[in-house]
Amino acid sequence: MRTLRPLVRAVTLLLLALAGTPAPAQEVAVSGFGTLGYAVSNQPFKYQRYIDNGGSFERDSLLALQIDASLTSRIGATLQFKLAPEAGDDTRWSPKLAWGFLSWRPDDDLLLRAGKLRIPLYLHAENMDVGASFDYARLPAEVYLMTPTSDFTGVSATKSWDIGEGELSLDGYWGDARTKWRQYIRDDVPGFLRSGTYFDQVDITARGLALTYRDDGNIFRAGLLKSSVRRSNGENWLDRPELISDPLMPSVSYYWFLPGAGIPESRTIELLIANVGLDTSIGKQFRVGAEYFIRKSGDVQRGLDGSGGYVSLRRQMGAWTPYVYYAQLKSDSSGLESYRTINSHTVPSYVPLSSVINASQRAVADSQYVADQQSWAIGTSYAVTPKSRVKAEWLRTRVGVVSNLVDAPSGTDVRNQNIDVLSVSYSFIF
Repeated sequence: MRTLRPLVRAVTLLLLALAGTPAPAQEVAVSGFGTLGYAVSNQPFKYQRYIDNGGSFERDSLLALQIDASLTSRIGATLQFKLAPEAGDDTRWSPKLAWGFLSWRPDDDLLLRAGKLRIPLYLHAENMDVGASFDYARLPAEVYLMTPTSDFTGVSATKSWDIGEGELSLDGYWGDARTKWRQYIRDDVPGFLRSGTYFDQVDITARGLALTYRDDGNIFRAGLLKSSVRRSNGENWLDRPELISDPLMPSVSYYWFLPGAGIPESRTIELLIANVGLDTSIGKQFRVGAEYFIRKSGDVQRGLDGSGGYVSLRRQMGAWTPYVYYAQLKSDSSGLESYRTINSHTVPSYVPLSSVINASQRAVADSQYVADQQSWAIGTSYAVTPKSRVKAEWLRTRVGVVSNLVDAPSGTDVRNQNIDVLSVSYSFIF
């Protein structure tokens, strides 16, 4: 990480120098947004980190304050502070700087920015935290929880062209991020591992392109994100679990996922995500939204390869906007088969420490980022004012083989189960 910091500093200093040129009086605008959301499911285990049958405000609630300053007629600065559940801890809330960048428009068709920015991959990437800007109770997890990071610190350039009645823009970006990847281990491995949540701190270099067309409230986007992911502690990634023979009982084998035993290792996971999406009117106050992505991870076989997407239909009827959507997330066949094999692998009870070994097999399976699920949602939003919405939604998620969005209960798994979630929320902009 930090490979781009000198470049970011240089661009930032250049923008600050330009800001020192004579200009009209500076202007500062302060705004904010937030959501108070409650979600409850019909299952005792956690879904999307927080949702279970005990109910939770943590999944959807947040509060943010944004400051936009015009330093000159061409240069501006933006700071956004957000209070929300912490990315690396399931029990804590913490404030953080969500955005913080300087922007410069050399002309009306070119925008340069440097600082902490949002990756413009998905349709609602820039406004994904602003619940009052979309009708869904929450953006479909099958798409919006699948990027290695949503923010980065670096530089970006946006070039725009007028095309007929609309505008075409091309974003290019490059930067670094430090974040945490979450895993949940369902069973204790006595003497080695406790069940519960674990976080890998990772350093990510992200670069990509996004092509967007906007026309009379309609939006079409195609994006490409290339990410290089490294462990912050300098340790290598283990490429895949390996079936090894017990040194004392060669006839007995089990899956091993610790350094050694000849398991291939990589310093970096190279992730490539391609996404296409649209949100457009089809007449009579109906709108269709859809996004689809494909993710590839090179030679590292950790269940990251796969695809996901959703399609939605909604209709505005005065202040009401009812909607329905279908979403799906699925790892590729090799990742799912690897999970099935490891999860079901056991050694006979006569093997010394067999219970520990069998628990460790399930922990190895849990360490894979594998998902196989589909969801249906029906809901509505109600515009209390032009800047606030009340929403209600019923969501049914069907888990197939497994889903890394679910914290499976000890001693079992959640394959072929339904998760019903009821959500209500109030979102606002001020």
